[in-house]
Amino acid sequence: MNDKVVLYDINDLIEILKVTRVTIIRYINQKRIRAFKVGQGWRVTKEALEEFIKISEKKHGWKT
Repeated sequence: MNDKVVLYDINDLIEILKVTRVTIIRYINQKRIRAFKVGQGWRVTKEALEEFIKISEKKHGWKT
């Protein structure tokens, strides 16, 4: 069993989602992406990112 937690910071999310820093912060503030603060930076788990993508796909009718 692999208990390793994968975390992404804002810069990782910008690269993965191809959106701006402002957009990522807005998604976090709107609670569209579950995130938590470490120091002054935000972190998002791999599971939270996958959940956001899945919901976005369903909402917008995207296919993967």
